Amino acid sequence: MTARDASPTAPSPAAPSHAARPVADVAKRARPLGLRFIVAVANEPWQEHDAARTAERWAVLCTEHGDPTLGNSPVRDAALRDAVTEVRTLFAIAEPQAAANALNAALASATATSELAQLADGRWALRPALPYDARAATAYRMLAVAALADWFAERGRPAWGHCAAPGCGNVFIDEGRRQPQRFCTPTCATRTRVAAHRRGTAGE
Repeated sequence: MTARDASPTAPSPAAPSHAARPVADVAKRARPLGLRFIVAVANEPWQEHDAARTAERWAVLCTEHGDPTLGNSPVRDAALRDAVTEVRTLFAIAEPQAAANALNAALASATATSELAQLADGRWALRPALPYDARAATAYRMLAVAALADWFAERGRPAWGHCAAPGCGNVFIDEGRRQPQRFCTPTCATRTRVAAHRRGTAGE
């Protein structure tokens, strides 16, 4: 079970507004938030959005990745942009020890408890408990750090990066088993190879 397909959100005893979501809430519906959600949010052009558009896109991305309830989290556009910038910085770290140090520091600052969340197919996943009143920036930061740490532990290295295609800049999760991935999509890889070939041909 990896963070790719399961949500880090979940339960805890019902109480004040700062309490985490009850187990029953998680068991009732699919919550497949994970690395793909983290990447989608990181690659969204938030700097181009005003406050209304930011809230709209946050809700859409949460819904598309399995958790419309999270999409209702209060959104402060500047805070969300800052959180995304922090997470994108983690994607730029390729050296294992440096990545581990950065993730450990982020995990320590999050001070989130973990809990078991039951997924729609009956499996269980260990994820950080998000309080009901968590803002979008806080939720994203907590989910991203937990998902990346889980993926690091599974792969034994920071299996992620920034796309090497000129002008792209997207981040990606490296799911390959042989050579480290350099591009976010086959399209970017092909475009870069074709451009390199044309430059080589022109120089002959």
